[in-house]
Amino acid sequence: MSHVLAAAAAAVAVLMPGAIPAAIPATGAASPAILLDDLSQHASVKPATFQVTNDIALSGLHWSGWGTPTARGEGTLTIDTCTPNCAQGRTRVLHGAELQVHGVRMDRGERFYRQYRIVDRAFTAQDRATFSTWTNAYVPSDFG
Repeated sequence: MSHVLAAAAAAVAVLMPGAIPAAIPATGAASPAILLDDLSQHASVKPATFQVTNDIALSGLHWSGWGTPTARGEGTLTIDTCTPNCAQGRTRVLHGAELQVHGVRMDRGERFYRQYRIVDRAFTAQDRATFSTWTNAYVPSDFG
């Protein structure tokens, strides 16, 4: 049957130039991957780490829902409190922190998740105010 359809399409293309688009996407073709970039400038699919700042990072991320409007990565959040300064600050480690990413934007011809937030049940009110609001994620053009 597929040979008959291909022959019919070829006949229409010969008899009616321009009637059939030059490229017909295959049914069920996968969309281009969605990447996530961070301060490290190593954009990737389902990254194992996410560098928020020089003093705040997530590691050991295990993802669910990648490629959907909102993906979630669970891992360990490490925060240098930088009190009284970053060299002398203590390190807080929160296991089971969740990095949420959502929205997609194009940058330099590739798709990127455009926003992120971090949630954790152990967050203080100040942590929630700092980390749990949607923040624009980096994309390559942010770095020049």
